[in-house]
Amino acid sequence: MRDLQSVKGGTLMKLRWLAIGSLLFLAGCGGGSTPESSDPAMQSSMPEPESNEVTTKVMDYSGLQMLIESYRGKVVVVDVWSTQCPPCIKELPGLVELDKEYPSDDLKCITVSLDYNGIAGETPEQYQDPQGQVMLILERIGVTCDNIIAADDSETMLSKLELGAPPAVYVYGRDGKLVKRFDNEGEGVTEETAFTYADIKPLVAELVKQKP
Repeated sequence: MRDLQSVKGGTLMKLRWLAIGSLLFLAGCGGGSTPESSDPAMQSSMPEPESNEVTTKVMDYSGLQMLIESYRGKVVVVDVWSTQCPPCIKELPGLVELDKEYPSDDLKCITVSLDYNGIAGETPEQYQDPQGQVMLILERIGVTCDNIIAADDSETMLSKLELGAPPAVYVYGRDGKLVKRFDNEGEGVTEETAFTYADIKPLVAELVKQKP
């Protein structure tokens, strides 16, 4: 009888330890306690992840200038493009690479689509259509910076930008002043001599180093 009781006692002890071990395992996996990351105080101190969503805003020339000014203290790169401009689309991935290379405290990138032509019955908001060419290209390339669709028609916008045609990239220093405009205007510009982001990146790197 003692042997049987000893066996029973030993078996019960093993079962208790197994039960305790299971509870500890569940607690460690989040099954028995609330993870620290769900603590509101802990969550509020965690940095917000950068959005990977491609979005657009409709903005006229004045609004664009206000947006650029709002980023004073940072280097700003403005890429003017159109879906009807193959060289523009070819260079957009370079802007995405540049945008990822620096923290948002140092650099802000903006795209400006000139696709709105001001045709009767047409609105710039139509170019925000997820199935439209503007959005499809931005999505395909993964342009997650500030994407602006010009509210001014393309002819008016080009006139205000003092630009003949896209592509063009405007680089602003931390003081909010235009440092340089890259474009393909002028005689003798060919596909081989057209600007690329390889030309833009050294200037941006130099301007980023100039801390305010």
